[in-house]
Amino acid sequence: MYRIVLVFLLTAFLASSHNQAKALNNDKKVRYNYLTYVPENYDSLKSGPMPVIFYLHGRSASGTDLNRVKRYGLPYFLDKGKKLDFIVVSPQCPWGKNWASENWFDTIYAEINAKYRIDPTRVYLTGMSLGGFGTWELANRLPHKFAAIAPVCGGGSTDWIENLSQLPVWVFHGVKDNQVSVFRADRMVKALKQRQAVVEYSRFPDKGHDIHRVYDDDRLYEWFKLFSARPEQNNLHPLNQIQLTEISNPNLEQEKRKLREITRAGFF
Repeated sequence: MYRIVLVFLLTAFLASSHNQAKALNNDKKVRYNYLTYVPENYDSLKSGPMPVIFYLHGRSASGTDLNRVKRYGLPYFLDKGKKLDFIVVSPQCPWGKNWASENWFDTIYAEINAKYRIDPTRVYLTGMSLGGFGTWELANRLPHKFAAIAPVCGGGSTDWIENLSQLPVWVFHGVKDNQVSVFRADRMVKALKQRQAVVEYSRFPDKGHDIHRVYDDDRLYEWFKLFSARPEQNNLHPLNQIQLTEISNPNLEQEKRKLREITRAGFF
């Protein structure tokens, strides 16, 4: 009997130690490379504090070549000449990781804050596909860092609604998306509305996964400008991380093959 109890306690201790080590690893600060867009009229001596948009790319733009980040989404349109009165920061996620794997945000935020005059109450977050998942996840972990978020063709967990409902959210998804089901967006929007959150939903009936042109629509950026960060509330807390792209898709390998085909075709 004593041996059984000791084995149980040892197993529980080892499991606890493993979970703590994993949590510490997730909190370890790392540095990801990133692109920075700065408005043409920005002057560090004359300009007032600038709003900032963090943009998170999809899986196929991962790696070490920053030019891949410009293949679609907001960096694509900025590279083609689009003008915004925001500083835009577009980090690159390494292969084999996702946006929740490591604490990259604090490092980049500190560098941007040191280099430019930014307004900490007007920091916005958006991303598509893998970056859409990352937008939901990062907003849950750091709800007081952002004034508003816009996840595009991603998914989140309704367990995070306590934190996410404190933020204005504009969700974008295509009904014909065969990579990330639109129902992932549906359930998040439903849960947010049940909490009386500020939420907009652009549910495109005739579009699939490639809806990156939402970033060429100035209405998104005008919407961002409506919001600034709310004062911190002590009752908000980040919940346990869930690797949604890994646990919620029983046909993961099949979808990975589809994603590789789409990548070769020149989309994501």
